[in-house]
Amino acid sequence: MKAPKISVVTVSYNTVHVIARTLESVLSQTYGNTEYIVIDGASTDGAAELIRSYADRIDHFVSEPDKGLYDAMNKGIRAASGDFVLFLNADDVFADYDVLGDVAEFIGLNPEADVIYGNSVQVFEYGSYQVRPGQAYLNHKMCISHQATFVRTELLRSHPFDTRFRYAADFEQLSHFYLSGAKFVHFDRDIAHVEMRGGTTFDHQIESANELYDIIASRGVDIEKERRSQLRRKRLVRFFKRYTPKFISYPLLRFLAERHKAL
Repeated sequence: MKAPKISVVTVSYNTVHVIARTLESVLSQTYGNTEYIVIDGASTDGAAELIRSYADRIDHFVSEPDKGLYDAMNKGIRAASGDFVLFLNADDVFADYDVLGDVAEFIGLNPEADVIYGNSVQVFEYGSYQVRPGQAYLNHKMCISHQATFVRTELLRSHPFDTRFRYAADFEQLSHFYLSGAKFVHFDRDIAHVEMRGGTTFDHQIESANELYDIIASRGVDIEKERRSQLRRKRLVRFFKRYTPKFISYPLLRFLAERHKAL
């Protein structure tokens, strides 16, 4: 297989304080057969101007109003010319400079793969934890990180993000591929460091979880018992984070995160 071209897409809206680290992380990759696409939602905080200062190193950049996160990500899919696409959010970074080169080599060794997913490092305010998903099982939960997932461009175009969903369109899309028989292959390597201290899904964990369970239920799966159990846990953790002093909450959250990776 010829060296695959990898498209990296970053979507941005009012990210002036964090976008530079993401840009530098992508543009410092050692693998050459890549393209970088940045979709900005008409930022008003100076982020668009900062991104334009990298214009000679970015392959495709637009700054214009959109209909939300997943609409912007769909724009990235339409602009991509690579064989595979990865979405790296503003404020997230690659694990190191050789990620894309190692992924390209792995693609060459696994030409049958439609989706290649790796490990991620989740960065909380109380510590960082590796998430190593192993076998993908996308029936009931989002068990892989889209920031560590490379999907064939033609597959993304066949089923883009459903913009009816505000928080869980990535789960809807990837689980659709999984249930339709796409070939998922795990690459046991850290791909990205994922910020868990902010962002749309992080700030709306209860709403995001409910939307995910709505998607599962729409497929005829009885998910209500699991929904109730998981939402109780998430509400308890949210309450604990908001109202418990950090010197008490952080040690306990570190202890629990080492076991659950999802706090």
